Amino acid sequence: MNNVKDLATEEMRDAAVEVGDVKNGTSEIAVIVDGAWSKRSYRSNYNVLSGVGCIVGARIKKVLYMG
Repeated sequence: MNNVKDLATEEMRDAAVEVGDVKNGTSEIAVIVDGAWSKRSYRSNYNVLSGVGCIVGARIKKVLYMG
């Protein structure tokens, strides 16, 4: 999975450089972040203690992180 993440990160960096989104030598990338957790409401009041989060590159539409 790290190779896919590294490729997506490199593609995001290249896209930022291509359009000039670089400040002090660091690529500024736009991302979309979302998260969720399970909640059961049928005959119980239960919320899980953990959830999932995902970061997607806004330009390339590829997953950068999920966990």
